[in-house]
Amino acid sequence: MKFIQKLCFSGETEEALELYKRAFGCTVRSLLHYSDAVINGWEKLDKEKELLVYHSEIMFGEQEVRMSDLSDEADVKLTKEVKHMIGFDTADEVEHAYQVLSEGGEILKPLERPPYMVIIGEVKDRFGVKWELMCDF
Repeated sequence: MKFIQKLCFSGETEEALELYKRAFGCTVRSLLHYSDAVINGWEKLDKEKELLVYHSEIMFGEQEVRMSDLSDEADVKLTKEVKHMIGFDTADEVEHAYQVLSEGGEILKPLERPPYMVIIGEVKDRFGVKWELMCDF
């Protein structure tokens, strides 16, 4: 069994994939556009959706996350309301991800080094997704 998370966007999935590859070193395992779904007979042609991401899978280490542009507004809103916590092995990794995600985003909590943890901080990326980034002892 595995726990799979989904992030829902409204046309920004490919940009988000590139940002997360830079921030986290993620790898894209699968990327299908709406046009691929039409070709395979899964969907009917809709020119407005042609370039949108129908389905994608990105790997955060061993953790699979699915991303799509074709979700309803409630799912897109939920993606922006939930905080995603990422634990890193080093402070340098936290600082790198924090810097990348804050480009065009918003710092919610500056990086700090509390006595109970190596480093922790919180940022909202330019797509409105909240990330709490940390490195434990």
